[in-house]
Amino acid sequence: MEKILITGTGRGLGKFLTNQFSKVDTLTRDNNPYEFKHTMYDLIIHCAASVTHLTWKDNIPYSFYNDNIFLTKDLVKIPHKRFVHISSIDQQKTSPYGITKRISESIIKESAVDYQIIRPTGLLGKEMKKNTFQKILHGEPIALTSDSIMNYVLYDDILDIINSNKRGIITVSSNGSITMQQVADIVGHNIEFGDIYFDINADSFKPILKNSSSDNIIKYIEKYEK
Repeated sequence: MEKILITGTGRGLGKFLTNQFSKVDTLTRDNNPYEFKHTMYDLIIHCAASVTHLTWKDNIPYSFYNDNIFLTKDLVKIPHKRFVHISSIDQQKTSPYGITKRISESIIKESAVDYQIIRPTGLLGKEMKKNTFQKILHGEPIALTSDSIMNYVLYDDILDIINSNKRGIITVSSNGSITMQQVADIVGHNIEFGDIYFDINADSFKPILKNSSSDNIIKYIEKYEK
């Protein structure tokens, strides 16, 4: 039986992944990474992150750097055979979050021999925190314009990649993005849209999934909302 350690298990993808394996050790804010240094893990899955989209003008707290950089540095020191890091397509940006993800990736590339750095687009799963997609799903107003563009993949897609033989840096995007208006049309709600335009720019990545964003939204609804 594999020995697995997962971080960021309080919610979101980390919580989902914890439920997919039979035996898992979890690392939360209540733990010190050095508590785990005497165990050899077959697999470490690092999901924990501070995803707050701050600017360089903001007063950035130490915890932001600790969650996104220093924790990664501590984790790779824990004995392991394979390391999976859930990064972000935002690593290409010069924002504080983007830069910290880029640094975190560099730490893993230098310190882990067998690794997957997974860069997903928008993630869908029942454990996700409230976001724009869920607001549309429940008929609530959103800040984005109707023509804003997103790309959605499922938690199950990430699990499939973790269980695959793929290694290195893996950008995960669906085969077709979607506008907020199209999302609203699928779920059948008239939404009050905002004035902030966003484009995830998924067309700059080669999609590795056969399903489109629309397909994944329908799958999510059929699995969790019916």
